[in-house]
Amino acid sequence: MIFADVILQAKDDPQRLRLLGLPVVPSGRRDLKFAQPCAALDGCRCRIYADRPRYCHEFECILLKNVKASRLSPDTALATIHTAREKADVVRSLLHKLGDTDEQLDLAARFRRMTKKFESEELADETGDIYGELTLAVHDLNSLLSESFYR
Repeated sequence: MIFADVILQAKDDPQRLRLLGLPVVPSGRRDLKFAQPCAALDGCRCRIYADRPRYCHEFECILLKNVKASRLSPDTALATIHTAREKADVVRSLLHKLGDTDEQLDLAARFRRMTKKFESEELADETGDIYGELTLAVHDLNSLLSESFYR
């Protein structure tokens, strides 16, 4: 997932979204949000697509905008999506090797939590090597995401 949270917009109906199964919670003083991965995501489909929050409805990544503007072919865009998924899988696998199996939290938060954990302890050589691979994999994934999906 790209985002940790989705902030609800003024026209969103928090009560309706809660009834549809989204755990809407406060975010700061006035905002409401729901965490990612989205509770409405069923495989690759949105269970509440017709009633999805405004942000989800309006969001278009750079990749999609480039396809719509004919600056990129759909096949090239699909290949980029495939590459991003592979890179995310590498990060997920390395986190798992280091003992983090929390799939309910976004990859960036899991990486930050792992980094914080390792700041206070001396790493065995093998663990240090895996953490080094993880750091490079996260950087590689973030580079692709910022270049192809969002700025």
